[in-house]
Amino acid sequence: MNLTRGLILLIVTISLVGLHEREKPVKKTLIESLQTDSLRYDMYLLEDELGQAEGYMAEIFTPVCHTNECYPVYIDFYWDLLGNYQKYEVPEGELLTKLDHIPFDDEDHEKLQEILSNERSLLKEYKIEELVGSTQTVAANGVDAVTGATLKTIKNEVIDGAVYSCYTLWHLAHGEMVEKIKVHTEGLYSKALLIQFLESGHYPYQYWAIEKVIDKNLYKDDTVSTAMLDVLLGDNIFLGSYLIKVLPVEIFSSLERQIWLWETMEKSPYRLQMKILDKFNTLNLYPDIQSKLLEGMKEGNPAQQKMIYSVLKNQLNLSKSQQHKLLDYIKDGIWEDGLKELLLNQEKLDKRIKKQLNTK
Repeated sequence: MNLTRGLILLIVTISLVGLHEREKPVKKTLIESLQTDSLRYDMYLLEDELGQAEGYMAEIFTPVCHTNECYPVYIDFYWDLLGNYQKYEVPEGELLTKLDHIPFDDEDHEKLQEILSNERSLLKEYKIEELVGSTQTVAANGVDAVTGATLKTIKNEVIDGAVYSCYTLWHLAHGEMVEKIKVHTEGLYSKALLIQFLESGHYPYQYWAIEKVIDKNLYKDDTVSTAMLDVLLGDNIFLGSYLIKVLPVEIFSSLERQIWLWETMEKSPYRLQMKILDKFNTLNLYPDIQSKLLEGMKEGNPAQQKMIYSVLKNQLNLSKSQQHKLLDYIKDGIWEDGLKELLLNQEKLDKRIKKQLNTK
């Protein structure tokens, strides 16, 4: 009996904690207001309880007009810190409606969210007059004045009876306000914001931050470079490949960083492994890494062996023990011609090895 009561109390407590967390107020700071005949909005920067920027929202009013008839649309849009559309909400007491003042149902709202989330929507390519006709067309077609020429093309990009609304709202979600958001975020630029973006796991933030770090040579700051390098440990293979390509060689000038890169490569997906091996081709390698490459020459698959050979070919200062390991590989029939050339190009080739190679 006591155990049951304890479980109930625990569940209630967890529920209340969760409710409290969901209801934590977000700080809203007004950053811009606009009022014209066709649009009115207040745009806010949203911050969490610690004052960390989270995104933007705009409380929007716009009339949506069907020829001589207009009806008001009140809607709130949300974007991330780079202006990528996230969601919309309809304020309490307001409705989105279609022709004949028919309210949006749940399916319509789901479809509208899908439409607005598509940054590459065909709505971007059309002017509104290309999509709609006269009120007579509306009466005849019952599809919010979609013209016959474009109906099939855009039918998946709009909601029947709400073409004007879909078109107007999409252009609000992806238009001038987005550019204003980007400019404002540039003004928030700081080391803390860069690290926040790098650690976010949100790839648009991470690409933006990487570009800033590289352009401003901020990788020389150990805290920033560490946060940036940790991106390679994530699951986004495309982001990891991009990062390893643009990273300056100076960031791997220490033995510690080269060892970290090698260890990261060993636990990375195959495609990223090959990218990292290619990066080693641009570095002045420490003997420890040269030795790891020599081991990889024996253990890797043919594609990896070829890449490792390409890296080792540029290493002209191999130690005597490393040179002898290569000689052993030659004796075992591994990359005989290539490794022989590699050895003969060494600046300080062991005389005994040179003699053996010349007698072959």
